[in-house]
Amino acid sequence: MEARCVRPAPRFRCLAAIAVVLVPFLTGASYRTTNFVVEASSVEVAKSVAEHAEVCRATIAKQWLGKELNAWGAPCPIRVKLTRGEAGGLTSFGFHRGRVSDQNMTVEGRLDRILASALPHEVTHTIFAAYFGGPMPRWADEGASLLSEDLRERQRHDRIADDLLLRRSDMPLARLFKVEEYPNDLMSFYGQGYSISRFLVEMGGRPRFLKFVNDGLRTSWDTATRTHYGLADVRELDRAWRSWHKVVARSAPKTDRVVVRAQSSTESE
Repeated sequence: MEARCVRPAPRFRCLAAIAVVLVPFLTGASYRTTNFVVEASSVEVAKSVAEHAEVCRATIAKQWLGKELNAWGAPCPIRVKLTRGEAGGLTSFGFHRGRVSDQNMTVEGRLDRILASALPHEVTHTIFAAYFGGPMPRWADEGASLLSEDLRERQRHDRIADDLLLRRSDMPLARLFKVEEYPNDLMSFYGQGYSISRFLVEMGGRPRFLKFVNDGLRTSWDTATRTHYGLADVRELDRAWRSWHKVVARSAPKTDRVVVRAQSSTESE
């Protein structure tokens, strides 16, 4: 049985060995490396994205897994759309018998923001998909992928989480950990997922975070919390995270506060 997983993007939001294939298109060009084939408006843009995707793939895999991934059997397609706005992305996966069967990625925005933000985020999803061989919990997949983005984006999500907690609009972690579908208030969900992921990584490192998530899926989140973080249960973890965030919020710059609200049904995606 094959499972499919699609991840939406928020609305605003070391070189590998390279084998090059250039293919002209009526409206752009394609550039291929070992693990990616990129379609963009020009060869220069496609080359820049493809080579940076290889760098991200190698670097991020080492951070999370302690080693690089083997080359994929088929390159991951990336479609690039340049705009004047902030960067965003979307990656879809197919899973079959505990392995990724196919994957497709789209990134858009200004090129500098794509390279600094959207591309590392989306490539992190591919690392997690390869590790788990199936869908990762939404909060962890998005929250931990935000750790790969640049300082500007990480600080923005710190402020989102701070505002969320001040308004008491966050979810208890016992509920957050079980969310299977993306909620309407997507940015709040991303902000809280980022904050708890950052907290857990700072407490025990990235490999332990992955083991915690894996065990939480297989057994229970309470058991995983006791095993990997020495806390009694998820409620105790929730309290520890909130105490940690208060310290983080006090030390963070107070300017440019981000106010998050739920998206109404009349707003466009």
